[in-house]
Amino acid sequence: MSLIETRNAYDVTADTYSVSHARWLRFAGGEAQCAFEGAVSALLRPGMRMLDAACGTGAVARRLLMGVNGQVDLVLLDTSQRMLNRCSEIPAERVLGCMKCLPFDDDQFDLLTCAWGIETLADPWPALTEFVRVTRPGGHVCLVFCAERPTPSLVGRVLRHSIVNSGRGTFLNCQNLRQLAETAGAERVQMLHCTGPAAAMILHI
Repeated sequence: MSLIETRNAYDVTADTYSVSHARWLRFAGGEAQCAFEGAVSALLRPGMRMLDAACGTGAVARRLLMGVNGQVDLVLLDTSQRMLNRCSEIPAERVLGCMKCLPFDDDQFDLLTCAWGIETLADPWPALTEFVRVTRPGGHVCLVFCAERPTPSLVGRVLRHSIVNSGRGTFLNCQNLRQLAETAGAERVQMLHCTGPAAAMILHI
C-alpha cells in the first residue's frame, strides 16, 4: 500500500481500532506484546528521550508512562492525524509524520518503540534505517510486529486474513527483518521469546 492508502486506512478505523486490536492481542499477538512491553519497561528510565513511532491510539505509551510516573521526554509519531487526536491527553509531543522519513536529527532518542507499525509498510528497510539513525549509540529500538509464523488458533487465522485483506499490514519474515536491521546499522539484534503469528525484537544501537 502507498503512504496515502495506509493513512486513509487508519484514519477510517481510528475510532474502532482499539476494539479490533484488543481482539488481535487476545487471540494471536498477546504473547509478543507482553514480551515487547516487558523489554521496554526494563530499558526505560526517568529522564530518557523516547520516540513511539506509529503510536496509534497511544495505548502502549500510556502503559509505559505509568512505569516511570510519566518522567520521560516522549514524542508520539503517527501518519494518521485521527490516531494522534486519540492521544491528546498524553503528556508528549505529537508529530504527524512517516516512519520512512522521520523529521528528527541524528542521535535524538535513547529509546525508540514501534508496536504493530513496521508491518504496515510495503518495505520495512527505510523505516529500519531511520530508526537506527535517530537513536543514540548505546540506545535501543524495540519492535513488535505481525510475523510469518503458524498460528494454531482458528480465530488467529481469521484475524490474520482480516488484517491482510483490510490493508492494515502484512506478516514479516523474522530472519529477513533481523538481517535488514543488522544491515541498517544495529550492533546486535535480540529476538524475544514468543510464539504465534507475532514477534518482538530489540535492536541494540
